[in-house]
Amino acid sequence: MRTERLAQNAAQSPQVRTPSRTPRSEDEALLAHRMDRFGEDEQQELDSWLNSPSQWDYMMPPDPIGMVDAAPVLLLNEEPTESVGSAWECSDLASGMAWTVAEDSLSSSFGTPSRGLDDLLNSRGGVQIPMIPIPQVVRVQEEARSSFTPTEPSSQVLMESRQQSGPDLPRGLFNIPTALSEYFFREVISLYCAWDSKSNVMRSIVESMWQSSGALHHTIQSMAAACLSEDFPHLLSVARQEHAHALELIKTKVTSSTQKQAMVLAATFLGHTSSWLSPHNLATGMFKASCDMLDDMAAETELDTSLSFFNDTMDYWAMLLAYLTDSQQLGDYRRNSGTGPTVQTRLLEPHPYCGISHEMIKVLRDTGILIFRYRKHMSTVKFMTEKDVDVFRVALREARRLERILLAHRPPDLSQVKDPGDPKTPLKHLELMDEAYQYTGLLQLYHVFPDLLNERYAPWDKNNILRPLPADKTPTVEERQFWLTKLAMHILAILRDIPFESRTRSAQPFIMVAVSSELRRNPQHLQTPGSGSAEIDLPIIDQASIEVARARKFLGSRLAAYTHILPLRKSRVIFELINHVWAALDAGEQDVYWLDVAYEKNLGTMMG
Repeated sequence: MRTERLAQNAAQSPQVRTPSRTPRSEDEALLAHRMDRFGEDEQQELDSWLNSPSQWDYMMPPDPIGMVDAAPVLLLNEEPTESVGSAWECSDLASGMAWTVAEDSLSSSFGTPSRGLDDLLNSRGGVQIPMIPIPQVVRVQEEARSSFTPTEPSSQVLMESRQQSGPDLPRGLFNIPTALSEYFFREVISLYCAWDSKSNVMRSIVESMWQSSGALHHTIQSMAAACLSEDFPHLLSVARQEHAHALELIKTKVTSSTQKQAMVLAATFLGHTSSWLSPHNLATGMFKASCDMLDDMAAETELDTSLSFFNDTMDYWAMLLAYLTDSQQLGDYRRNSGTGPTVQTRLLEPHPYCGISHEMIKVLRDTGILIFRYRKHMSTVKFMTEKDVDVFRVALREARRLERILLAHRPPDLSQVKDPGDPKTPLKHLELMDEAYQYTGLLQLYHVFPDLLNERYAPWDKNNILRPLPADKTPTVEERQFWLTKLAMHILAILRDIPFESRTRSAQPFIMVAVSSELRRNPQHLQTPGSGSAEIDLPIIDQASIEVARARKFLGSRLAAYTHILPLRKSRVIFELINHVWAALDAGEQDVYWLDVAYEKNLGTMMG
C-alpha cells in the first residue's frame, strides 16, 4: 500500500508544482503551516526542552539520528554525521575551531553566524545558554519556504518521525562540549579578566593550545559549565566531572615547551576556579604545584611575554591567598626580585588580571602575608611574653617598610603603557584600579598596626594621604576610626568613578571586602529610644553616618550586580562575609577586622 501511494504521488508530482493546484491534503496543509511557523515555534520548543529535567540525557545519545529533528534531515536529504571522538572524548576538537575577539564582541570563526547561540543568549531575560552553531538550520529555513513542496508520503514520514523521536530538541544542540567551549571563548574569558581583546595573552595561549591539550580542554569545559550551573543546575555535575578529569591529566608528564605552557595555564585555571565549584576551596596545593611547573618551564624558556604573564599570574594568585592562608602553604610564592620600582625599558603591557598594578599586587601580597602571620600569632596570646614582643617589633618593622613603598608609589605613565584595545576598559580604568590597590594596602596596614597611623596622624585630608607629616598629637580611638572610615570611603569613591560595565569589576570584590570593616556607623544612631520615655528623643543622624550608609549601599549593589554577571556560589560567600562584618560593627564591637571574621566564620574564598 505504501509503495502504491509513493508511485501515485510521483505520477502527480508535476501537478503539485503548478500554481493551478488548489486541493491540499490535511497532512500537507498541516506541514505547510508548521513550516510557516518554523521560526516562531523554535524558541517555544527550546524553552520547553530546556526546562525538562531530562534534557541532558541527550548528551551521549546511543542513536545520533534520534537526536536530530526530522525536518532538517528530510529537507537536506542527507544523513546526520557522527562526531569523531578524540583521545579525550572531545568531539569538537576535530573541527579546528578557534575563537577570536572582533572589536567589542567575541565571535566564532564558523562560516555563518552562530544563530542558535545568539538567540539563546538573548532569551530568558538575558540568561546565557550554550548553543551549537549549525549553518544548515539557517539554510533549511530559507529553502523550506522557497523550493520545498511536500508530498503526502513525505508529510507522513515527517509526522511519524516526530512522534518516534520524543520531545522536540532545540535545533543545533548536538554537542555539549562544543557548546561549552564556545561559551568559554565568547563569555567566560571576558568575565574572568580585568580587560579583554585580541592582545590578551591569556586568550592567545588558550586559543593556540586548547585543541592539543586534554588538560586545558577539560579545564575550560569545567569553567564554562560552572558559570552556567547557577541557571542550569544540571551542568554543576558536568563542571565537577570536567574539573576532576583535568586534575588527572595535569599529572601527565610533558616534554615540549608548548605543552608545558598549556599545563601551567590549566593548573592556574584549576586553582583559581576551584572556588567556583566549592567556595571554600582555596586550592593551595594547586598553587604550589603551579609554582613547581612554572619553575620547570622557566628553566627551559627565555624571558618572553608568556613567562612574564605566568609570573604576574602567580603574584596575583598569591595576593588573593595571602590574606586567608599561612604563607607556609604557598611554598615559593615570590616569583621575581621582590617589590619596589623597576627600570622600564619598553611599553608596559597590562596583565589580564593585574592590569597595570604589577608592583601594587606584589606589595599587597607581602602585606597579606605579614598581616595573616601576625594576626594568627596574636590570636593565641593571652599573656604577653618577650617572644611575643619580638614578634610585634619584627612585624611593625616590616609594616613600616611596606608603608614607605605604598606612599612612594606613583601610577605608571599611561603614555608608556600599551593600550589593550578593550573599549569597555580604557587605560584610565586600570589606572584607577592601581590607585585603589595602593590606598587599600595603606588601609590594611593602618588598621592592623595603629602605631603607623599614630605617627602620621593629622585630621583627614584626602590631598595629604600620600604626603604625611609627623603627627602633632596622638589620636583618640574615635579619631583613628573616623580617619580610617574616610579612607575607606575615598577608596569606594575611586571605584564609583569606574563604570560597572568596565571589565575591572572582576578584580573589585577583594577591594570591597578589604574596606568593609571600616564602614562603621555611630552606634548612638542605631539605638532605639526607650518606650517609657514621655517624649520621643531620637538621636540626630550626622552627615558622616549618612555617608557610611550610602557607601554600604554602593558596595552591596555593585557586588550584587557582579553576582548576576558572574553567577558563582563564591559570590554569596563574599556577601555573607561582608554582612557578618557589618553586623559586628552595628553591634558595637571594637576592632572588627574582615580577615578575623573570615577566619572565625570560615568564610574564606577567592575574591578575584
